[in-house]
Amino acid sequence: MIYIASAVFFYFQNYFFIKFWKKNNKFTPTGIGIFLIFHLIFYFLIIEYSLFYLIPLIIFSFIYFLDDLISINFIWRLIIQILTPIIIYLASTHNLNIIFFISVITFFFVLMNSLNFQDGEDLNIIILLSMIFFTFYFFSENILIKKTSIFILVYLFIFSIFNSKKNNLFFGDSGCFLISVIILMFIINDFNNRIMIKLFLSVIIFPITDVFFVFFYRIYKKENLLSRNYHHIYQVLKKKTKWKLYLLPNIIFALINVLITTQMTLNVNLVFILISLNLLFCIITQITINNLKNYNEN
Repeated sequence: MIYIASAVFFYFQNYFFIKFWKKNNKFTPTGIGIFLIFHLIFYFLIIEYSLFYLIPLIIFSFIYFLDDLISINFIWRLIIQILTPIIIYLASTHNLNIIFFISVITFFFVLMNSLNFQDGEDLNIIILLSMIFFTFYFFSENILIKKTSIFILVYLFIFSIFNSKKNNLFFGDSGCFLISVIILMFIINDFNNRIMIKLFLSVIIFPITDVFFVFFYRIYKKENLLSRNYHHIYQVLKKKTKWKLYLLPNIIFALINVLITTQMTLNVNLVFILISLNLLFCIITQITINNLKNYNEN
């Protein structure tokens, strides 16, 4: 019953957010992900982390929502992306492991920016996040992670209803920030669950590799790295094909990665193999798609 009530609440939350936004702004509504702050607060309080760590994360969330509205300086975003994983690390453990500490900061930075780049076409980020949180729900050994995942999946389902309409509603930087915070907390709190970690890697490694591929491609093309781009595989595929075929790469390559990871032990070698293979997938897919005619030209 509580999940049905949540779905109804999320529906009207999205509906009135769009109505209010369109009365006051001319561009596409974005930043609806700021409401994930309730999920973060719920998880934080139940797991009994100190409010000392929660308060700055809430402040950072609203700064990112401000970025959705008026766009803040890149330096401020970078500072927040560095401070956030430090706060989560300190909230999660009292033991300082330098390698793990640096890994957490790097992972959060890469994860958040990868998710942000996936929020460019209708339903694309929803497909990716749904695969991630279904993984947490079915394979986590932590009951709180399972329960929080259900609420987030309900939230994503309702958001998909509005996000499926062209230029109707976007997740926004604040949403990508908050969902990255929640994912990082899940990973840290269930880090010894090797099956879950391997499956999570299977889902997220292709979007991450795509970001790095585009990053170096833009350097090669001497483009401004801070400007908007449309080089990501799903964006190129959207331009070249009809329907919503651009949603397929994240699903297809996640399934391929699952087949690989289930046959191997979780270690550095597996991560290296996944990165190498997915980089190859990116190159082959980009070449194949770019050889297609634009759909509008057919």
